[in-house]
Amino acid sequence: MNELDLNKLHVFLAVAELGGVSPAARKLGRTRSAVSQSVSALERSLDVALFDRVGRRMLLTRPGRRLHEQAREHQRALERVLAELSDGGSEVRGLLRIGLFLGFPRIRFAAFATRFRAQHPRASVRIVFAPQDDLERRLLANRLDCTLSFHTPENGGRLQATRLFEQKLVLVSGSRWFRGGFDRDELSRVPVIDYYQSDPLIERWLAHHVGRGAPRPDVRIWAATTDMVLELVLGGAGVGVVPDSLVAPYVKRRQLRVLSPRKLELTDFIWLNEPRGAHRDATLTAFREAAIAEFR
Repeated sequence: MNELDLNKLHVFLAVAELGGVSPAARKLGRTRSAVSQSVSALERSLDVALFDRVGRRMLLTRPGRRLHEQAREHQRALERVLAELSDGGSEVRGLLRIGLFLGFPRIRFAAFATRFRAQHPRASVRIVFAPQDDLERRLLANRLDCTLSFHTPENGGRLQATRLFEQKLVLVSGSRWFRGGFDRDELSRVPVIDYYQSDPLIERWLAHHVGRGAPRPDVRIWAATTDMVLELVLGGAGVGVVPDSLVAPYVKRRQLRVLSPRKLELTDFIWLNEPRGAHRDATLTAFREAAIAEFR
């Protein structure tokens, strides 16, 4: 590819589509000799015959047809991108690269993404789930457009954060455990489901509700995501800490119980993190405004 002259490829496309050197020369505003020499030079560089010369007609060989098909496809894609750029990014379309931390409620984001796509059908969304520090690295490397995270970025000089919402984190259980309500001693004997070992959420919950002398939790499953923790708790595998909004329907149907030691619930803030001062076209602007409206 480094040795391929794209101008020669452009000439090749014109000859292939018009069927001869003369009409291609007229379209390109070049001499017949220049067009013919360009085609011959491209064939030499590829070491393959692209055309059969039949009189004044230029008929594609089998390798020529393959090159034409692929080159024309790439040319159309390039034309679409150039058209998007030329309108100043005023239309909501193209790819959005969104990072979500592992504990983000997937059901809630799925509902939001569905509505956003219905409103902007020419936009597409690529979702990446990753730990907080990985999301920040991707954002700094321009591999993501924005992230929804439970921490503000450590690199505050290059990244900026907008607070979206506050969520309460509650300890929930099925009917198997804590039948008489929360008991700190019983917790040490109950299997716990948490997210990941680097930052156990159950320890934060215990520090908030119990404080000094909190029992050591028996974490049996590291489930990584909020939805997996919820499914495991519903299945009777143990107890776990999840956002209250996610478990509210199950609490209402009495499938789960919130275990609260009668203290203000532990809360987390969710942030929209973005590169500071980065250009926002219509697509990024629309997503940002929709996320703030949805989650705030």
